[in-house]
Amino acid sequence: MSSPAPHIPGFSFVDLVGEGGFADVFRYVQELPTRQVAIKVLRSGTDLASLELFRAEANVMAQLSNHPSIVPIYQAGVSSDGRAFLVMEFCPPPHVAQRYRAQPLAVDEVLDIGVKIASAVETAHRAGILHRDIKPHNILTSTFGVPLLTDFGIASVVGESGAGGQALSIPWSPPEALSADSHDVRSDVYSLAATLYSLLIGHPPYERRDAPNDNATMITRIERGQLTPLRRPDVPASLVDILRRAMSVEIEKRPVSAMVLGRQLQDVQIELRQSPTRLEVMDASPSALVEEHPNDARTLVRPVSVIVPAAVNERPAPLRPAVDEQTRRPGAEPATGESARSQSAPRRAEGGPGPRARIAIGVVAAAFAAAVGYAVLAGGGDQADPDTGTLRGEDPADPVQPFDVPPAPVVTKSGKGTRWTFRWALEEPREGDEFKVELSGDGVTQAAPEYTTATSKTLTVAPADTVCVQVSVSRKGSPPSAASRQVCVVGQ
Repeated sequence: MSSPAPHIPGFSFVDLVGEGGFADVFRYVQELPTRQVAIKVLRSGTDLASLELFRAEANVMAQLSNHPSIVPIYQAGVSSDGRAFLVMEFCPPPHVAQRYRAQPLAVDEVLDIGVKIASAVETAHRAGILHRDIKPHNILTSTFGVPLLTDFGIASVVGESGAGGQALSIPWSPPEALSADSHDVRSDVYSLAATLYSLLIGHPPYERRDAPNDNATMITRIERGQLTPLRRPDVPASLVDILRRAMSVEIEKRPVSAMVLGRQLQDVQIELRQSPTRLEVMDASPSALVEEHPNDARTLVRPVSVIVPAAVNERPAPLRPAVDEQTRRPGAEPATGESARSQSAPRRAEGGPGPRARIAIGVVAAAFAAAVGYAVLAGGGDQADPDTGTLRGEDPADPVQPFDVPPAPVVTKSGKGTRWTFRWALEEPREGDEFKVELSGDGVTQAAPEYTTATSKTLTVAPADTVCVQVSVSRKGSPPSAASRQVCVVGQ
């Protein structure tokens, strides 16, 4: 049940917009400048330490909220009755949380949302903030239809009695967050992938139409990785593979950052012949102000200066696994033994688990006990494998097929004078392979690439003109190959 809207000087209450487990959202009209705003008000009972951390994180996020995929934050404070509040841009419904339940979203829209929200999540991580509650309900839509991520850090600092279980959004939570307070950026990567999977399937990723969906059963499915199969013929196998890997039970198997997940989603856009949505990241790390960031047509990294309050600096920093020079995969083999335990999910520094973890552990422990009992009653028995077994009545999870990225074609040339033929070949061609042929040089009049199943192209090249050819291959269910070596000829 929502609390009454507080009196906030300079704002006039309009109506209640939404209710959450730890906060209510009201619509107000700001007096100067005059505009509609949304004000999220935390429920009463938050302790002073949590309020201080709330203020600190609000200060950081307000500095980053001019990111194109983060809900703008205008103001933060504490009302006269002691409730913390955030003043944000008012985003009118419907939002994705209402839309995906009525009808799953189109693949191209989900990919666009995924890349944009990955940009926002990566930006927060580089500022030292984990989101911890990424889900469809926290992706709003601006007046112009732009997806915007909201509620950064709030769920991790509330800690009020009775709210922890609700603040932990079980259907989109990674396994490690169900029993500990994870500081690994890959926990947010998991939740983002689970959110995108929800938008494609029309319900949370572990929900079943013909089986119980209580928290205990959901937790069991999450811990076993028992995703509900996504049976949509229009969803590329490569996208299903990316999301399943990002939702791996083993944290080391997930993409090492939100940016890597975003790049993988861009690969699918290219596979579908869509213009990739640009990854736009604001980097607030100290090194960002002195290092040169390589940008390309798909990625833009802007170094920004952010004043980070002491309360945020004192928290354990988000764990960011090392990446190789292409930021595509982990830079080292997965850690094992004691090393893995120290890297995978560090707890809060001395003093025990934080407020959210203390509250959630009791709720989750009871839910887990119920889950074990349900699994036995459902017929798991002694023969069931606790890691891979299914509950009775559930289909096995979709098999995960590895990426099958075709190699770059090999291009050769032959001819003389003004008549030249370019040929390209693959080591292991497959039926249905389609080639993207790109021509460049002063002897080319048409710059647009050509898509063809042919393996050669003959051209007339005027004397002294240059024509260069590069070829890549598109294969159904796979990201496109790298482009071939550029091969050039000069007309004689």
